[in-house]
Amino acid sequence: MNALDATRKWLREECPLIDKTDKFNANYLGSQATEYTLCTAGESHREDILGMDHATHQLTFVAQLPYGAAIKANIAAADFCANLAAWIRGANRAHNYPVIAGYEVEGIETANAGIPTGADANAARYQIQITIHTKELEV
Repeated sequence: MNALDATRKWLREECPLIDKTDKFNANYLGSQATEYTLCTAGESHREDILGMDHATHQLTFVAQLPYGAAIKANIAAADFCANLAAWIRGANRAHNYPVIAGYEVEGIETANAGIPTGADANAARYQIQITIHTKELEV
């Protein structure tokens, strides 16, 4: 599995904050009040002295959550994002990583948890940037 698919599967199956009944797409976000997507945001590679590939994968997790004039839903969305970022940091400390074909994950980190990127009267989109550091598996 590539980094996008593996990380989406990992979040969907292992993270207790992701409701298994909500849609969780890849590179697409629909119109439901509660949906998630994971998007590719970039990738870089460097080769070490032994010729092994070290890849850094940039992904963006986007949550579309209920939003409006009632502050309770807006606070719940902020809490969800903060808790998801904390869960990913905890998974990193526990070395619980997505399984990416051909690579060993060396670390995963988050940034900008809960940045709102758009809203209408009923839903808002929040994003968390995820960086995964990997090293090519020796053959």
